[in-house]
Amino acid sequence: MAETVLAVKDLCKTFRKDGVETEAVKNVSFGLSEGEILGIAGESGSGKSTLSRLCMGLIRPDSGEIYICGERLGKDTVKSLRPKIQMVFQNPADTFNPAYSVGAGLMGAGSYLGIEKQLCREKISGLLKTTGLQESVLKRRPKELSGGQLQRLAIVRALLCEPRVLIADEAVSSLDVSVSANIINLLSDLRESLGIAMLFISHDLALIGHISDRVGVMYKGSLVETGAAEELLRSPSHEYTKRLLDARL
Repeated sequence: MAETVLAVKDLCKTFRKDGVETEAVKNVSFGLSEGEILGIAGESGSGKSTLSRLCMGLIRPDSGEIYICGERLGKDTVKSLRPKIQMVFQNPADTFNPAYSVGAGLMGAGSYLGIEKQLCREKISGLLKTTGLQESVLKRRPKELSGGQLQRLAIVRALLCEPRVLIADEAVSSLDVSVSANIINLLSDLRESLGIAMLFISHDLALIGHISDRVGVMYKGSLVETGAAEELLRSPSHEYTKRLLDARL
């Protein structure tokens, strides 16, 4: 039986602004197994990105628990667990400091993660090959590279510490269709070659169905439906899921 590398139990998060409370995540529970891709779908404001930030430890939940490879995520463990869970964000340009070359950015990330310099260089070189990039890109600054190149480099950065879980939060929504397809294929290949588990978050239910083993649908902060990707897309049970599918037809 595959190991559960990410477990979320009864997770809740409420934001308060100007006296108004918004329940961004409400009693969400799920598990992610080694080598599995779980897609999380939902419209803007459904709580998808808040969920991803909670799983990364970037924000703290009001209640509930998150376990990464069996260890509970909390303020005392977030740094030690960070190498086991990494994230690829929506805008690849935000991953790198525009004042430095992407090579310097990758080396800086490796240093933060405690990777020795020579080993970091070797890892970067190997990951560039894996992601189909030339080493010449390392000398260039982010503004000199395309969105597709930057997102591949963001994936390189995320994989430097050999994480067990990769979160892709709207990782292709800012890219054009052909580049988006290439990144999706790359993520699928990485799952096959590295055995890495992924939480793939998107508003595009068809895209999620294409890449994922299982799909979870979020609506107003709640996980309203989960199931095998093919089955859920063919025969959804929740009215919100049906509306999402109808909207793409």
